[in-house]
Amino acid sequence: MDKGYSVVLISTESGRTRHLFVSKKWLKIGAAFFFIGVVILGYIAINYSRMYYGALETVILKRRNREIEREFAKLQEIKENLERTEEHNKKLKVMLGIEETPAEVQPELDKMSHDYSRKIESALNNTGNIPALLPTSGRISRSYSLEHTGIDIAAVRFSPVVAAASGVVETVGWDSVFGNYVIVDHDVNYSTFYGHLNSVAVRSNDRITGGKVIGTIGSTGKSTSPHLHYEVRFRQQAVDPLGYLPFLLNFKENR
Repeated sequence: MDKGYSVVLISTESGRTRHLFVSKKWLKIGAAFFFIGVVILGYIAINYSRMYYGALETVILKRRNREIEREFAKLQEIKENLERTEEHNKKLKVMLGIEETPAEVQPELDKMSHDYSRKIESALNNTGNIPALLPTSGRISRSYSLEHTGIDIAAVRFSPVVAAASGVVETVGWDSVFGNYVIVDHDVNYSTFYGHLNSVAVRSNDRITGGKVIGTIGSTGKSTSPHLHYEVRFRQQAVDPLGYLPFLLNFKENR
């Protein structure tokens, strides 16, 4: 006789009984099928979860891509607006007479005081190509510092600005900070910078002597009053211009 389990079912209405016999063999087979079914369902659930999260990540990535595309479109629009604004600013500069290549002028040296002219002559006789000449006659309104890589010389608008030493004009240009400016190379070590000019009297690659008028005092660029921003650069590094003015600052007239 097969070993197994009997289940007795009794009806409460008729009082009949029914016997259900399950052998151990079939019980084991049923348990095995149940286990296999659980494993299969677990495998399907795991794969479904992976597929679901993969699809979710795809949706998230697509959403991020759309957001990136929108941000890129905004940046592109900003870039185009900036380009249009820059083009508009260039047209305004031309209309207002502050175009990047300033108009050439011919200021007269005799507008300088006699005393200042003599100081120019004395300084140049002693220094050669070293920038030892104050480029305009005025009051030093701001000194050199690490934050301010030059000196500001307050002077009357349209006063002459002269080269601090002999050299070659490297650049004549304009920018939003210094307005019209000139850079002069004096030798392999020295160069000088002149900013906020109202007008310019030299061109790039001009060979000039110390004391030559290169422009006039102005207030172009980021400036609140007429003055000259003057820098001395030694091996491309800004240094205090006052350190190169001993002949001018200590000059005494021969009596």
